[in-house]
Amino acid sequence: MREGIVPPKFADKFFRIDFEAAPLPILCLYPIPPCLALEEVTLDLCGFEQHPRLISWSMLQELPRVKLKTPLICQIFNWAEEVEWEGIRLADLLDLFKIDTQPDGYFAFYSRDRVFFEGLSRDEARDPRVLLAYGLNGAPLPEVHGGPLRLVVPFLQGYKSVKWVGSIHAFRHDPVGIKRLLGQSPAGRLNDKWRAQYQILPPAGKTGDPLPVQSEIAPPSSVPVAIPAPEPPVAGEIESVRKKKPSPRQSTLKEVIALVRPGKQAATRQALEAAGIYSYTTATVLGRSRQRGLRFQQEEEAPVAIKFLPKQYFSIVIEAIRLPAVIAALMKANRTGKGAYGDGKIFVVDIDDAVRISSGEQGGEAI
Repeated sequence: MREGIVPPKFADKFFRIDFEAAPLPILCLYPIPPCLALEEVTLDLCGFEQHPRLISWSMLQELPRVKLKTPLICQIFNWAEEVEWEGIRLADLLDLFKIDTQPDGYFAFYSRDRVFFEGLSRDEARDPRVLLAYGLNGAPLPEVHGGPLRLVVPFLQGYKSVKWVGSIHAFRHDPVGIKRLLGQSPAGRLNDKWRAQYQILPPAGKTGDPLPVQSEIAPPSSVPVAIPAPEPPVAGEIESVRKKKPSPRQSTLKEVIALVRPGKQAATRQALEAAGIYSYTTATVLGRSRQRGLRFQQEEEAPVAIKFLPKQYFSIVIEAIRLPAVIAALMKANRTGKGAYGDGKIFVVDIDDAVRISSGEQGGEAI
């Protein structure tokens, strides 16, 4: 057991924790995705104004290899280990394949588990210290530490160094990583203690993870003591969703139905796409809930009611493991205040199967 470990209150949410592992502790919030050999590695790249591209491992080999000895710092659990990474500079990859965003834009990095993702500002992503690593201390990067390919961002908290990287997408706005959506960290920046201990300077330019606003969900019980967090509007809602993990008897596909304010359509689409959800159905519908429409008085004091109000309907079919991230994104985009009627509702429905008409693919492959 490493000295000085201070587990946060949400440590029981992790799929795997091993502080005796070498050369780094093993921390996995979600199950480890199936193993890949290097020649099976592909990267899905999408720039802000470029079409998506699928990059093979052989194409990545065109980039110069670099080695970087630097600490990986886990501020949430209070540990750090200095190791030698080997890989390619992220900036070199972006330049070679012409993947870019606006000067004040962002990049999002998605794990192959299709749940974990984090974002960096453009300036952070292009810092020469940021690597896509495939080697650790002179050996191939182990699967439990993110192999065969992971992100390494030495000047931010360890969770920003996304393991098992499978996709990199550009955005205009902050994609809001999974740790913020789950309320486990309000920002990825290192505190003064760690920066001074390892002489770490943040990159110049715009930083990611702007200070969260009060409407963001961040239960105080899920935030480590060393990092101040804003008071959330309602505690525990996201945690209650995460406890509903699919069992073998449950459907592996879910339909998420959201009925929200029409004015929140753009914000909802942006939040879903930032969470890696690009397939959904949306339409404008009429309906009412507890408020039973709108009521007001005319000059003659006669009551008048608008019985049905316009709502924006979203139908999103996903694999069950992605449910917490989708619900968190919907709530963040649509909540206007605690107890405010009209924000909408979210329904979750089991889907027995899905079939793609063109190919006959079924289940998760069909969506």
